[in-house]
Amino acid sequence: MALMKEFLIKHRRWLFPGAFLLILAGLGLLWLGLFQASTVIVAGEPIQVRSPAWWVSGVLRSGGIAVNEGDRLTPAGNPWFWSPAVITIEPAHAVLVRTPKDAVWLHSAERIPANLLADLDIDLFPNDRVLVNGRQIDPHSPLSGDGFTLLQFQPAVAVHLYVDGSEYIFYSQEPTLGAALESAHVSVSPQDWLSEDVNTPLGDGLNVTLRRARLVSVHFGEAELSGLTAATTVSEALTDLGLSLQNLDYTRPAEDEPIPDDGEIAVVRVEEQIVILKDEVPYENEYIEDPNTVLDQVSVVTPGRTGIYASRERIRYANGEEVWRDAPESWQASQATDGVLGYGSKVEVRTEVVDGQEIEYWRKISVYATSFSPCRLGLGEGVCNDRTASGLLLQKGIIGVTRNWYNMMRLQSVFVKGYGHGAIADIGGGGLYFSHYWIDLGFSEADYQHWAGWTTMYFLTPVPSWYPAVLPWP
Repeated sequence: MALMKEFLIKHRRWLFPGAFLLILAGLGLLWLGLFQASTVIVAGEPIQVRSPAWWVSGVLRSGGIAVNEGDRLTPAGNPWFWSPAVITIEPAHAVLVRTPKDAVWLHSAERIPANLLADLDIDLFPNDRVLVNGRQIDPHSPLSGDGFTLLQFQPAVAVHLYVDGSEYIFYSQEPTLGAALESAHVSVSPQDWLSEDVNTPLGDGLNVTLRRARLVSVHFGEAELSGLTAATTVSEALTDLGLSLQNLDYTRPAEDEPIPDDGEIAVVRVEEQIVILKDEVPYENEYIEDPNTVLDQVSVVTPGRTGIYASRERIRYANGEEVWRDAPESWQASQATDGVLGYGSKVEVRTEVVDGQEIEYWRKISVYATSFSPCRLGLGEGVCNDRTASGLLLQKGIIGVTRNWYNMMRLQSVFVKGYGHGAIADIGGGGLYFSHYWIDLGFSEADYQHWAGWTTMYFLTPVPSWYPAVLPWP
């Protein structure tokens, strides 16, 4: 201590200048120490800055680095800055956020979509969907790129689905019900029944009922038709299967009843048949001469009408079996009225080629012809007679007719097809045969031909002064 005191007294005049120099040296060292190196990272690019600044803002000013509104600065705020450190600036970007309700512009340095949505008080749920520039992304992965960003938020909608009485709830962000069911792996077949159209837009509180189709068998008579239907009543099931009830048809169970658990439906085909029975009362015809009608033809002057008594009854059948019949109802439908026919008396002379010969005639009729000869008169075996009622010899050309014809037509010239020329000169023939006339064709024994068949007989001109308008029956 004594030595120190002695030293200070001896050098007292140099003490103050030396202290001043030491202070200056300390301040110089302090100023040199404040020129520290700092790293400023702007948008991922590092910038080296040496600055004596004591605050972050001073470092940025020293480096000529501006911080814009919305940029993210780390460390945040403007803290005191002494030791070398790293300053990070994340520049803000323009982001348009679209939600189902509105669209909001953001100018933010935040690059995590979930955080951007959180800034708008939008909470994400597992089934929500986030799209960036039209492409679905993970909302917790940072955005890339520096340009404009369109951020779309599509919240999942709760769909209440009731399938055959059981309730299911699922969430979907699809635009339509059909797409939501497909994404939820809910299959809907063409035969199923869906309470809403598949193109219905999704919205909050959507309640949808789905009825699965089931197998139904319809029996009608001996036939059966099976198919899938989601109907609840018998009538709806028949419509789905393309069946319809006709008239009085009915079903078991009834049309408005639910489809039975076993899916069996019976259709009873009902038919009604109206049976009308008729009892006819014949009428009679009166004949008068008609000079305007050709000989042997008949004209209708006044038509006759049959009287009719009718009865009607109704019969009902179910699947082909009679189940009901009402009492018959009878009435007279019409009264019988006699008619008037005209027999022709007008003679027309005609020509015709018969068996290669041209003949002129005024009447022709269809007759049944047989043949006879002198020994074929039925007088007994070996008994022959060649005389006729007219006195002429029996030979070819002699025509036998009934007595009443003979009395009116004796010796009239005729032509018989297949036989030739002849004259009515004997009494014979069998009369009426099956409503036709019967004549006998004469032959001699030498030229006899057997006849038994139908032919035509022509009455040749000249026309006699008198002739019967109607040929008499025998």
